[in-house]
Amino acid sequence: MPASLLSGLSIDALVIRMVATAFVVIAVTWSVGAFGPRIGGALAGLPIVLGPGFYFLGAQASAPFIAQAATYALLSLCATQLFLLAYLAAARRARPLAALAGALTVWLLSAAMLRLLPAEVWLAATLFALATWACWSIGARFLSPVPTAKGKVGGTGLLLLRGLLAGVLVAAVTTLNQRLGSAGSGLLLAFPIGYTVIAVTIHQRIGSASVIATLRSALLGTVSLAGFCATLALAITLGPWQAALGIALAASVAITLWLVQAAARKSRASPAGDAFEVKKRDTHAGIP
Repeated sequence: MPASLLSGLSIDALVIRMVATAFVVIAVTWSVGAFGPRIGGALAGLPIVLGPGFYFLGAQASAPFIAQAATYALLSLCATQLFLLAYLAAARRARPLAALAGALTVWLLSAAMLRLLPAEVWLAATLFALATWACWSIGARFLSPVPTAKGKVGGTGLLLLRGLLAGVLVAAVTTLNQRLGSAGSGLLLAFPIGYTVIAVTIHQRIGSASVIATLRSALLGTVSLAGFCATLALAITLGPWQAALGIALAASVAITLWLVQAAARKSRASPAGDAFEVKKRDTHAGIP
């Protein structure tokens, strides 16, 4: 079966998706180590996997097919929010792979139910907004009062390997879109492959407090992906697919930039953002 999937892949599609996936994984894990979980989580929402995926779909599929696939990708992002909540809820007590297994189970069950819904972009957007609000509210209960750590995230070679393998999966989905249909293509294109590697890597290398804070921030970062999908679903029927894709990418980047700026402002304004430095100064001053 894997051989039959790979036999139909375009080399260009394979390479672009492998590089894109590896890039987002490395960039986000590095940003968490350098800037903290708030900014890292916001950056996780860039459509570096969805963008190339829909680019190749646009070159070979009809506008109605792409619109439906984008709508199902938006529905898939509802399952992604539940995936993020499930992982951060389990992160404090479970090992990374156990937390990941539970979160993936939640995603698969949720996606299977969401696939039964009609491809209506406003319905998908409403469900996404409700899922994001609920998961954001519930996720606050799992944040640690202990300052989240910043540190160098190593293992770039391992991240590259995981990213390249993820790229094979994304390339296969976009190549086999006619077999999968618009629903299957959209749901699988938005599969949280980047979040799985980001979550496990940060959990293993920086700790549970950091991965919980990062994934809760990623709940808002996913809004950027939702903006991309909703914009593409609405714009694809109004003009050339290249223009629709460009508008969707611009909308997504604008949302991400706004989230990063908001996270940076909050980090500067919130005492918790500088908690680690405050704790160090208090320790030197003799305050326990």
